[in-house]
Amino acid sequence: MYSSNFERDAAPTTNQPDWGNRHLLKNPVKLLETNQSPWLSRLIMIWLAGIVVFLPVKILNLPRNFELVDIWILMGLPVVLLFYITGRRQIVSLSYAVPMGLVLISSLLSTFAATLALSSLIVILKEIYLFVWFIAVTVFLYVLNAKDLRRVLYIWSGVVILHGLLMVAQFFSPEIWQFTNSLGGNTARIEGYRPAGLFICDKAGCANKAAYFQLLGFVPLLLAGFSKKTTALLGIFLFASMLTSGSMGATIAFSSGLIVAIFAIAYLKNSLWIVIKIFLQIVVALFLLGGVFYIAGSQNPDNLFHFERISVGRYERSSAGRFGLWQRGVDALLEHNAIFWGIGPENFRVVDAAQTDNQLHNDTLAFLVERGLLGVLGLALFAGIAIRRAIYIVQMSRKAPERARLEVVVFLAVIVATMVASLTHQLFHTRELWLVLAIQEAVYFRMITLENGMEPTVRTMHESSRYHPGSLVQPKATVDG
Repeated sequence: MYSSNFERDAAPTTNQPDWGNRHLLKNPVKLLETNQSPWLSRLIMIWLAGIVVFLPVKILNLPRNFELVDIWILMGLPVVLLFYITGRRQIVSLSYAVPMGLVLISSLLSTFAATLALSSLIVILKEIYLFVWFIAVTVFLYVLNAKDLRRVLYIWSGVVILHGLLMVAQFFSPEIWQFTNSLGGNTARIEGYRPAGLFICDKAGCANKAAYFQLLGFVPLLLAGFSKKTTALLGIFLFASMLTSGSMGATIAFSSGLIVAIFAIAYLKNSLWIVIKIFLQIVVALFLLGGVFYIAGSQNPDNLFHFERISVGRYERSSAGRFGLWQRGVDALLEHNAIFWGIGPENFRVVDAAQTDNQLHNDTLAFLVERGLLGVLGLALFAGIAIRRAIYIVQMSRKAPERARLEVVVFLAVIVATMVASLTHQLFHTRELWLVLAIQEAVYFRMITLENGMEPTVRTMHESSRYHPGSLVQPKATVDG
């Protein structure tokens, strides 16, 4: 479902795709080139740049999981909207409205059965805010010209790399880790500490959240347009910084996304040989990375021992804790007889028999326990739309395999990685995930309009919504008038 407020009708077009613009399908950043006011584009760029800068800054424990980035978003959003409505307004995505509506309805229904209704209401308000922000970012990305968007991606990439440097420094120097923790007013035992960068959200820091932030950092890194050599070197470092967190969940998620990306590239190039080639390159990269770790370990054996302790050394205790947590979640669901409506968002903490004040660490189970079957349906539709968008982008890019690059499969890889990571963590409210989905949505819209050779007006976008990847018959474009 789509809606838009274009001030003038589209120019007449034919029913043939604009194959002269087919090269744009290979460059997701160039796809977002527009003829909007440079002042508006620059204002949006500054606002988005501030968002990506504040994303990893969690040194203040604000109430109700409110973050510093939310303050920046709420301060800038009215100003950007004011400038935006004075110009030529672009398409607004309502594709996620149905699944988000199911999530909100299920949350509201479960609130009536919640032990602590206030917590559920706060979650509902937070999710409405996230969805409105997501829609706004999607629209603004349409306004943003390619040059300013690339600047935002450069800044985001720089933030991820700098944050990775901090995590590496924390790994090799416990004093740096203690200092960053003290910035948030936290103190923790030095034994078994895990580097978390600026994710200081509890006594020991949130290393798993920091690892997921680094994982999503591959999106701006691959889309920014760096040279292949620079991208490869920064990508290896980004992976290494993620490893320093000791998050096995993030490592498994990254591996899953990488495997999907490799086969997607083979699909684009229409060659299985490239699978072998990329795997050989990965083996070389792993040998280089392993060599660096070996040298660092030989210089200081304590570093190697510490890495083993915070990664594979946690497996038994961590897995036992997860299974016990999930069992208590199922018990709470059955005890309250709330499989259809749930016990209320954020209410598992309240009814948990162990009273550990912990989340369920699994998005699907958390939605089932706290929002019931309707909430799970909304989450499934949400994931289904995201994965379908990513597959469509890959399929469209295959029309010119000689131009296909790794950047067009990054969305599919990241969404698969997120689905794997969500098996052991709750990621639905993660701001950087919503930002990645907004970028994917903007790229997807532009691909639809280029494929069907039409302007993104109300009627043409309704027509293009009936287009399915792989269809031999494409919808006929009409003039919106």
